Amino acid sequence: MTLIDEAELRSATTTDPDIVALTTAQQAELAAIYGDDQPLVDLHPDIRFILLLVGGTPVGCVGLQPVSPGLGEIKRMYVEPASRGWGLSRLLLTEVESEARRLGLTHLRLETGTAQHEARALYTHHGYTPTSPYPPFENEPASLCFAKEL
Repeated sequence: MTLIDEAELRSATTTDPDIVALTTAQQAELAAIYGDDQPLVDLHPDIRFILLLVGGTPVGCVGLQPVSPGLGEIKRMYVEPASRGWGLSRLLLTEVESEARRLGLTHLRLETGTAQHEARALYTHHGYTPTSPYPPFENEPASLCFAKEL
């Protein structure tokens, strides 16, 4: 049995303690890679999170933030380091795209960093293509933006 066989996905809010812990860990990991001078991006109040549990333990999350009619943004996608390499990020990405479709979104965008090679490979493998940087990332040399029509 693999981790993915034991995976469970559930909806969560920004105040869910598991979401807070995972997004805090994600931001700390990014600060260790890129430094503390990254733009601090507040989450939209209408963001929807998906929490990933394996064997009842929270190991990952992804947020879906509405931007404008038809457009959503993937935010705070994260799988804790000990759970990587099992396909859990693919599971999260598939689920957030399904949620976007359920909400009537037809276009998704996201931002990732130049040093996050695995994330870039995941997104391009799933049909995301490079796009022009959007605010607040337009002047961030370590930022890469991607988009996908659903």
